[in-house]
Amino acid sequence: MGDLVGDALARWAVNGWHTFDKAEVNCSGQLFRWLIDARRSESRFYPLEVNIENIVLTPGMLNGTESMTGAARPDLRISVRGGGVLLEAKRLTDTASLGRAYVYDGMARFVSSTYGANESWGMMVGYVQEPTTAGLQPRVNGYVNTHKLMGAGHELVPEKTNTNSEWLSSSHDRASDLTIRLDHVWIVLP
Repeated sequence: MGDLVGDALARWAVNGWHTFDKAEVNCSGQLFRWLIDARRSESRFYPLEVNIENIVLTPGMLNGTESMTGAARPDLRISVRGGGVLLEAKRLTDTASLGRAYVYDGMARFVSSTYGANESWGMMVGYVQEPTTAGLQPRVNGYVNTHKLMGAGHELVPEKTNTNSEWLSSSHDRASDLTIRLDHVWIVLP
C-alpha cells in the first residue's frame, strides 16, 4: 500500500502539487484523486480499494477548482479483502499549533483506538506548508513525548526521503494490547 501512496505522490508532483488551496480537506481531495489515478493505471494496484469516507466529491473538487471546505472532513482508507489502512491527514508548518494538532488530533486517534481499533497499521499524512521538512521531526516528537498516551519510545524515526516527501514511522503500545505502527508521509507542498 505504501507503493500506491508513493506512486500517487509522484503523479501529484507531475501535476505541480495543484490543489484548490492549502486547506487540509482540499489537499486530501487531491491525494484521493491521485490514489485513484495510480490504482486505475497500474495493474499491480487493481486488488486495492481506495475509499474516501463521509464525503461525496464533485468533479470540481476532484479537479481542484472547487473548495471542499464546506463538505464533511474526509478520511481515506486503502483496503484489500477486508483488511486495510486508514490514512489521517493534517497540515504541518513551523508553527506550534499545527505540530501539536498532528499529534493530539491525528496520531492520538490511532493510539487511543478511536481510529483503527482492531488494526495494527495506520498512516499519517502531513501536508507540509514550508519549503522543507527541516525542524519538523523534533517539533512533532516534542509533542509525542509530552502526550499522556505516548511519551518516550513513541517518537517518529526517519525511513526515507524523496524530492518532495519524507517517510517516517512510529510504533505505539495501546491499552488494547494491540500495538499499532504508524507510517508517516510528509509531503512538501510548494
